[in-house]
This record gives sequence, C-alpha cells and structure tokens, in this order.
Amino acid sequence: MDSATQILEIAERRMRQGGYNTVSYRDIAAEIGIKSASLHYHFPKKENLGVALVRRYSDNFREHLAASIVTGTNGEVDPQKAIIAFIDIYHDALAEQRLVCLCAVLGAEAPGLPHPITIEVKNFFDDNIAWLTVRYEALGFKGAIDHARTTLALLEGAMIISAVNDDITIFEAAIKSIQEKFT
Repeated sequence: MDSATQILEIAERRMRQGGYNTVSYRDIAAEIGIKSASLHYHFPKKENLGVALVRRYSDNFREHLAASIVTGTNGEVDPQKAIIAFIDIYHDALAEQRLVCLCAVLGAEAPGLPHPITIEVKNFFDDNIAWLTVRYEALGFKGAIDHARTTLALLEGAMIISAVNDDITIFEAAIKSIQEKFT
C-alpha cells in the first residue's frame, strides 16, 4: 500500500471515530511511522486531505453498493432488494466495523468544516438521495424523493444515535421503519 493510501485509510478511520477536528497530521504520521512533512507532500493542507477522503469514501460506497446489488436472470435490478442492499451497507458498517458513515460525522460538523469538504459531503448525500429516488420511483412510490430523503436521514441519524448510545437496536428500529414501507 502506498503512502497516500495509508494516509487516507488512517484518516478515514480516525474521522469516522472522532470527527475532522480530532485528526492531526502528527498522529497519522506517527501511526504510519513517517514524518508529518511527508503527509504535506501528498496533502498540502488538511482541507486537501478531507476533500480527497470524502471523494474516496463516496467512490468506495458506490462500488460497494454496485457489488451488493443482485440482478435477476433478465439483468434487471429489483428496486426493493436494491434499497435493502443500500441499508445493509450502513448496518454492516455499524454492526461489524463499529463505524459511523464518514459523511454523517462530517455532516454534523459542517458549520466548522472548510467549504470544499462540505461540498463533497453534500455531493455524497445528493448522490444517494438521487439513487434512492430512482428505486422508490420504480416501486411506484408517490413523492419518491421524499421517501429517499427520509430513508437517508433515518439511516444517518440512527447511525449516530446508535453509536453514541452503543445500542444497535436504535439503528435496527430505523431499518424496520424503512422496511415497513414495503409491506
């Protein structure tokens, strides 16, 4: 793994655990075993690191989602199963990795973040709302965009509340609320 990838891996884990302001170049450098000046070579400012990190996280999320979706024999995607795969990504992050969505953490910090990072976080949310809207439209939901926004808000908010309380049942209640739309 090259230095830039190592930096991003460590920064992502640290930000998902404690937020943007808890991450320092000195701590990342110490964990990797390099000088903090080496981090500045790859990411001249912390803002550059934050932007690169959110872009990488968004790309990884989309790739993971695409890999999680099963197509039928005709090559079509079942929109309900696609939404469940989307939910599962959030559930697995919290239940298995004990990590909150990076953009949920950064979104909560948005007023204090550099503007370019906030734009990337907004793009992550907008992309996911658009993706969910298409699935809700395919299922015939009226006001599909509102269902998409509600789904994402429930997942992101429940993830934070569950993490703070160290109680996965809060998140699972939110999932149940979303899944009840399909019954």
